[in-house]
Parts: sequence; structure tokens; C-alpha cells
Amino acid sequence: MKVWVCNTLTSIFYPMLGTARLYAYLKNKGYDIVLKDFNQNAFFHMLSKKYLEGVFVRLEDKFEPATRSKFLRENLGSILLNSSNNGFRAIIGSKIDNKNIYYALLGQKDFLISRIDAAREALDKEFLGLSPEDFLAHFKTILCGKALIDAAYFPAQLDFGFGFHGAMYSPRAGDIIRAVKDEQFNFLIPYYNNEVMPLLEKERPGLVGISITHTADLVPVFTLAHLIKSKHPDIHICLGGATLTEIAYRLEKNLKLWDFFDSLILGPAENTFGELIERVGKRENLAAIPNTIYREGGSIKKSEKVCEFDLNEACAPEFVSLRPKSILPLEASSGCYWGKCIFCYYPRMGTSGITAGYENKRVRNIELVIDDLKKLQERYDPSYVGLIDASTSPHRLEKIVEYNLKAEKKIPFSAFIRFEKEFTSPSFCDKLAKGGFLGGQIGLESGSQRVNDIINKGVNIKDAETIIRNFHRAGILMHVYCVVGVPGETKKNALMTYKFLKRWHRLIGLGWQIFSLYVLEHGPLAERANEFGLKAHALPDDYLAQVMNYELKDGMSQAESINLTIQYHERLKRYMHPLRHIMDVETYKAVIVAFKAKGVGPAAEDIG
Repeated sequence: MKVWVCNTLTSIFYPMLGTARLYAYLKNKGYDIVLKDFNQNAFFHMLSKKYLEGVFVRLEDKFEPATRSKFLRENLGSILLNSSNNGFRAIIGSKIDNKNIYYALLGQKDFLISRIDAAREALDKEFLGLSPEDFLAHFKTILCGKALIDAAYFPAQLDFGFGFHGAMYSPRAGDIIRAVKDEQFNFLIPYYNNEVMPLLEKERPGLVGISITHTADLVPVFTLAHLIKSKHPDIHICLGGATLTEIAYRLEKNLKLWDFFDSLILGPAENTFGELIERVGKRENLAAIPNTIYREGGSIKKSEKVCEFDLNEACAPEFVSLRPKSILPLEASSGCYWGKCIFCYYPRMGTSGITAGYENKRVRNIELVIDDLKKLQERYDPSYVGLIDASTSPHRLEKIVEYNLKAEKKIPFSAFIRFEKEFTSPSFCDKLAKGGFLGGQIGLESGSQRVNDIINKGVNIKDAETIIRNFHRAGILMHVYCVVGVPGETKKNALMTYKFLKRWHRLIGLGWQIFSLYVLEHGPLAERANEFGLKAHALPDDYLAQVMNYELKDGMSQAESINLTIQYHERLKRYMHPLRHIMDVETYKAVIVAFKAKGVGPAAEDIG
């Protein structure tokens, strides 16, 4: 039986890791399996001449109502300009009013499509192998293609860093059911119908596995599943992925969504998907397969067996359809070696049983990690490899660096890290930089020592300041995460976080994000609610999200946390990297690190 494992629209810059690792593992076991990239391939198809001509047909259909509605004329013009980050200004002239931009673009259809398609083709062929100047020039042009799609399908939006985005659908079961059939707003339906379904008809897999990596994947995944089930109800569809595991307990309760798929796998699928293939091929009962929830007749059942995967048994991921000098993800451990922060869900990720223990089987032997890095470099020649672990210890970073310092060709890499004492040593930071460590993403959480102590972050603010200096001096990039609204945190404490970022912004090369406090149903804060004077309320069952509404006995309210987060982001906007003007946060971080790996950076005039 032929088997597909698939990605859907997520990010134009990153191939997805889970399916690539599963594909390599099962292929090595001898299964007839193929990996289908409906992520990057979807982006590049939707920016093509073929797809954009259909987009213009939709826009032309809006022409007549637009002539009768001043609001619609101006609205469409604003949508186009904002979504392209003013990319259209360079093409059609800066003096055209918003209300006339719509008409100007319709009159330049062939010219616009040819320009966008040429930029898409250049990026498709050379991608991050291009110079920063050429890459950014082409990127600005494909932003115009994104803007056209956004206008045609508004308020759904194509997002280069998050895939399917916008205010059209929430992560509610009813919205998802509506979305999968909604040709007015769902811009993936033409792509799936014209590109994916003919491929399905040709290859006729008996089982299709689809990964849900982020909440934004819900509409793309269920749309694909719906189209497959509509034409081939006999094909078994299995869902998996990190986000799917987190929300599986909610998915169990939404029976109507099970019309689109047959089973799901919790946690890493390596030690369960092979058995699923065997049993589906023989039409046997699925009850004995660990880590599964499945449909049987009109009911949903869950396997009583839980089996955790040993990361040391994983295979180096094998990717398909990569663009030149792509950025590649790699997991060296699951969970977090610190694992003590009171709000953090990361320690539970990467497991089937949603457990937080940092066991040996969750930490891949560092020699195997280095071998994985070597294989990725030899096979794909990436711009760099991003370690996606919740946190990589200084000791493990040093091991990779020491390999690089002896190797004929270094493997540039990034990682998620903590403000550890080891980084307060300038010589240690210099060693990391010389050994190919480009930088990382790091949780400060708060500029207040009191709040970090409440969090049990294990971070000393003075050490953090020293580390920021050391990283900047060594040329190591850093992106800082903060949170506002921790139990017991005052507005005065929160202001210290804002002031910390303002004071150090020049040395934080990848910028920052401030989040309001999230309370998750299966997270430590919810479990220790009484201890922190927290009263949390789960969302209705039809929400496919763990986040909860809450009240705190001591500290800021949820609304105050959200409001302060927005205020601080707005105040700090002027200090952000210029690439943020044309890219979302995930995209610009990836691009800056990729340029760093080249040893170059974009000139200011290329960004503006």
C-alpha cells in the first residue's frame, strides 16, 4: 500500500521537520512511503502566473460593486497597499490615492503578473543563494502577489511566516467546517483542486498522514482532508504533529470534524505509524496501536497504550522539494532541561503522554546530533540549521562548536537557549561564534528580578545584561522573549520589562517579542492554580485551543496584561529592525540569520 505523509501551508522559509524525520524512518524500514511538500510548493504555486490570473478574475468580479461603493474602493486600495508593505508604490507611482490603486492595478494586470511571476521564479531557483540585495528586491515583488491574494480572498490572508492567516476563521470546529468548503475566502481550494488532487488520482495512496504543526495549519489541513474524503472516502487519513497532540483531547469531543479523517497519533509517530500502515492495509482493528485516537463506526475511541519514542532511534530527516540554501530544522532533544518555569508548556512537548520529565530517551546523543548535522550539510547545503529544542544547554552547544572548529567545513547553526552563567564569559562566547553558532532565541521573561524569581526562571538580570553585551561583541544574534501578567506582577514590574528592552535594543540583533500571560489547560499554571491565586476557565469544547480565560487574586487582570503588551510593542516599534517593515517576525528572524551565515547583511537602502 502506498502511503503519503504531507505538510500543508505553514512557512515559505522552513520545511517541516516532523514529516521529514518520519519519512526517513519509515523509508529505512522498507515502507512504500512518499513525502509530499504542500508547504513551500503551495507558496510558490500561488505566486505563479497561472494562479494569479485566477486571482485577477476574482478581483475583476469585485470591480462593479467597487464602483458603487466609496468604502469598498478605498478599503481594497488600503488592503492592497498594507498587505504589500507599500510594494505597489514602486510599481504604480506614489501619488495614486488609495481609492484609485485598485483601478490602477486592474489596468496593469499583465505587467504585474509578469513581474511577480519573474520574482517568484528567481526565488524558486536560487532562494537564499541570492545576494541580500537581490533576495530583498524579489521578496518585495512577491509581497505584491500576496497583496493581490489577500484582496481577492479578504479577510483571509496569505502569510509568509504563518501560512493561512487572518480574521476570517477562528480555531472553532464550526469555523473550520465552514472554511473547508468556502471557495469565497479559502484560497487553498484552487491550489488543492488543480495541483494536489490530480496527483492523488495518479498515485492513489491508501493512507495519507497530514501534520498539524501550528494552529494556523488547521484550515489548510482540514481543507485537504475534506477534499480527499469527498472524492475517496476509502482513503484512511491520519493526523499528527505537535499542535495536534496538544489539542487532541478537544478534537475527541468534536465529532463532526471526524468526517474529514479517521485517526490521529499523539506525539512522535515513528513507533506507531508503521503499525498503522500494517493494520490499515490489512483492514484490521486499530485498538492495539499505541498513542492513537481513532474512529470506529459512529464512535471515537482511544488506545489505552502509551509508548514514548526514544529520540536516539530517530533518523536524520530527509527533506523534499528544497529551495537552494534553505534553512533546515533539527530536533536534538524534546522538552526542556530546565523545565521549572511556572507558566511553560515546553517540557511537555514532544511526548505522547504530555509528560514533563526530561528523560534520557528525550535527549539525542550529541554524537548522533553532530552526525545529523553532517548529513544535512552534505545532502542539502543549507544556509544554516536551526535547532528547535525548547532549550539547548551551553555544554551541548560547545560540543557542536568543537566539531565545527576541527571540521573542514563548518555547519552554521542557531538554537533556543537560556541566559546561563557560561555565557557571561567573553571567551566562551567568542568560541561559540568562531565555531559556527549564529545566535538564538532566548527567554528573558521579565526585566524585574522579582518577577523572574516568581516564574522560577533561574535568570539573573545582571547576568542577562552581561550576556547581551558579550553576544553583541562576539557577533552572535539574539531574539528575546518576554511575558507580562505573571501572578503577583505589578504594572511597575511590567514597566521594567519595557525599559529593559528599550535600554538594550541596539544590542539585541534579532529583536524581541512581548507576550501577555497564557494559561493553558494542561500547563503548570492551571495545575497549580490555587497556589497562585488563579481562577481559570476553559473555552467552550468547540475551540481547538488550550488557552484559558482567567482571573488573578494578586496581580494584573488578563485584560490589563493584554493591553500592556500591546502598548509596549507600539512604543518599541521605532527600535525594531527595518526588515520588520516588510516581513512578519518569523520571516525576518530567519532571513537575518541566513544573511549572517553568509557573512553579510542587507544595506539600509535595500530594506527601505
